[in-house]
Amino acid sequence: MPRMRPIPAIGQARGVSSPDARDVSAVLAFVARVEETQWLRDVDGFVSLLAPQAVWTTAFGRQIVGAPAIHAFTAAVLPNLFRDFQALYDVERITFLHADVVAVNVRQIPVDAEGNRRPGEDEGRPLYILRRHDGAWRIVVAQNTTHQNEKIAAQQRAVDEATSGETHAHE
Repeated sequence: MPRMRPIPAIGQARGVSSPDARDVSAVLAFVARVEETQWLRDVDGFVSLLAPQAVWTTAFGRQIVGAPAIHAFTAAVLPNLFRDFQALYDVERITFLHADVVAVNVRQIPVDAEGNRRPGEDEGRPLYILRRHDGAWRIVVAQNTTHQNEKIAAQQRAVDEATSGETHAHE
């Protein structure tokens, strides 16, 4: 039975017409395909989702340029280093930047082979920039960021402290 996925927020840049429901469905299906290729350790299937000139930045900050280089990297890590890692991909937001360009924010949830949340592992927060070419969406830029709860909370406390002084100074 397919799992229920959350409904993502949909946005659009100024001047971009409202997205068509078919485009939203196609983007959701695209991200589901990314998830599937990762689960299957399908390097060729994954790389087929990239534009030839794609730029990929890993969660650790390594930048890889071009589908051939991304293929070589993925072939080395996906079936070997990440063989025990699985993740569910939930699209949180789709922003249409142009009729043929979208930004897709994804929540990447680490799970075991049965789909149960893996405690103690950080989630990922990939951002994919997709471009439609000849009717098919392809990743042109991807940035995966590790979601670090403690550092985010510390950052927010610092922001709150910095802005609370500003509020009092203007009263």
